[in-house]
Amino acid sequence: MSSRFVGAPVTKWLLIINIAIYALDFFGAGNNSLGRLTPYGAFEIGACFDFHQYWRLLSFQFLHASPMHLIFNMFAVYMFGGMVERALGSRRFAAYYILCGVAGALFYTLLALVGWLGFSWLVGASAGIFGILVALIVIAPDMKVMLIFPPIPMKMKTFGMIILGIGVYTVLTSGDNAGGEAGHLGGALLGFILMKNPWMLNWVDSIVSKQSTARGPRADYSPKIKPRTKVNMESSEVDRILDKVTQHGVHSLTEEERATLLRISKQD
Repeated sequence: MSSRFVGAPVTKWLLIINIAIYALDFFGAGNNSLGRLTPYGAFEIGACFDFHQYWRLLSFQFLHASPMHLIFNMFAVYMFGGMVERALGSRRFAAYYILCGVAGALFYTLLALVGWLGFSWLVGASAGIFGILVALIVIAPDMKVMLIFPPIPMKMKTFGMIILGIGVYTVLTSGDNAGGEAGHLGGALLGFILMKNPWMLNWVDSIVSKQSTARGPRADYSPKIKPRTKVNMESSEVDRILDKVTQHGVHSLTEEERATLLRISKQD
């Protein structure tokens, strides 16, 4: 069991679903370079709004154009998704991620309709990932991240601003993948709004509450207070350590805390 997935089931399932859909899309697709699912799931303005194929606002977020596209996006989800999920809660995180993806498609649509960008297809999880990036800028701005190339440490807020700046420049200059960058910025914009106004996700809790009330209590269920087992205690300790990493970076961990994470990660 990876400690990154402790308290982060949605993050784990995002990885599984994205990888599985890519396998279904391209393995066995033959000479079809678009894959078997992409023509029916990619976001395209005309198909979505003229032909009312509104599912594309969701489905495009789970499709990818190439193996490297998938790998980079899933690496970002793996590295950062769990931190945001633990901060927001799993249900709110799921809604947050999906809504940021939808916002990415809508922001691209707006810029295309006013003539700033050309019309093209959108695929990829990047809009939701940019929502994750903005969430970390808000909740852990001083967290240290290590760049892959060049391999230098950088604060999350600095890293995020550089990435967002590249996106803004690309859109303003209509550079390569300007449509994709517009989607990224749309996800980031909604992410910032939601992180600064968390009450806007209260409807998620309301839906869950209504569903629980509608189902009612199970006839054979009697609430019991569970004892604080060793597993409960270990989970709490991992959460504490991960919170420390989120706030102060990996370098802040003691040798004992590092050993705890290593031991827990090897249990499964």
